Amino acid sequence: MAFGLPVIGTDAGGTQEIVEHNVTGLLHPVGRPGNHVLAQNLRFLIENQSARVQMGMEGKKKVKRKYLKRHMYKKFVDVLVTCMRSK
Repeated sequence: MAFGLPVIGTDAGGTQEIVEHNVTGLLHPVGRPGNHVLAQNLRFLIENQSARVQMGMEGKKKVKRKYLKRHMYKKFVDVLVTCMRSK
């Protein structure tokens, strides 16, 4: 996403927490049942340049908004402060 490209991934674990389906990329089910959906997602992105570009731009914006170092440092400090206050 940081490179302005749409993401294709599984709808499980951390991927589904970061990738917004049809916004920053496309998700498919885990395992064998997901193979057909994965193929459909790949074909869709290959054949739809405007969707690729739009999802890529949205992903890059999301990375800038949520995952740059300064944002991560602030979240880390917030966690530390919360932990220290709880003692």
